[in-house]
Amino acid sequence: MSTSSNVLSEEQFLCSVCLDVFTEPVSIPCGHNFCKACISEYWNTTALCQCPLCKDTFNRRPALKTNTTLREVADHFKRMKVSDREESSSKPGEVAQVQQMVQERLDPELRRLQQWSVDVTLDPDTAHCKLIVSEDRKQVSYGDIRQILPDLPERFECYLSVLGKEGFSSGRFYFEVQVRGKIEWQVGVARESIIRKGPTAVSPEGGLWALYMNRNKYIAKDTPHMHLFLSQKPQKVGVFVDYEEGQISFYDVENRSHIYSFTGCTFTEKLYPYLNPCDNEEGSNSAPLVISPVNHTA
Repeated sequence: MSTSSNVLSEEQFLCSVCLDVFTEPVSIPCGHNFCKACISEYWNTTALCQCPLCKDTFNRRPALKTNTTLREVADHFKRMKVSDREESSSKPGEVAQVQQMVQERLDPELRRLQQWSVDVTLDPDTAHCKLIVSEDRKQVSYGDIRQILPDLPERFECYLSVLGKEGFSSGRFYFEVQVRGKIEWQVGVARESIIRKGPTAVSPEGGLWALYMNRNKYIAKDTPHMHLFLSQKPQKVGVFVDYEEGQISFYDVENRSHIYSFTGCTFTEKLYPYLNPCDNEEGSNSAPLVISPVNHTA
């Protein structure tokens, strides 16, 4: 993990309902965490059983089980705060100790997902004419000049997009995309029938489940679009798909944190990795999107 990814802030341990450090934190199906009492009271006073953050709505009230990993880390963080108030400064190495605890306890979840990693290569026949796909088909970047390429039916015409070569119609799969150095990008999964030759709804209805970033503003292209508030800027994004469960989840790989999940989806055709490096913004967005090898021991 990079040094910049290891800076702990109180925001990481705050319940978004009470705005205090978690007490008996629980995880709900969309992946977000809240104090057990807070989310229970929220559901008692609202007509819908939904997530206060992403507004994902559940057909029935989920059973709430304590997230023991988050509880232990939050409790440790509380003790550290008390110690900080009692002393003029925190004990040497205390922050590093909590950082190590966070990494050790949250790593198993991502390692579990990484076991489903697949070798993704990009399909240049689907790439928009202004995109440059590397020779090894692991990188894509925006080119200023429109290339003269065959007008294939599978090639994107309106969007600066490219798909993976292989599609998946069952099971689980996981891949990682490096987004380092970019100020705008879009990463996700698209169904085989996504419109290539004209505008389409950039949402699940249009056959796209994607995470979008523009100048540190993050949006999950759900219905409706969900604005996300991330405490740290992802440098590498992990994408996990469970075809039968109808779930697509995004993770900040280096920070070992969950970003967003599309749930309750129904898939009836092949799904393909989807990358959109966006335009170059006069040279400020020239870095490529890179399919990264999955480091199972990171």
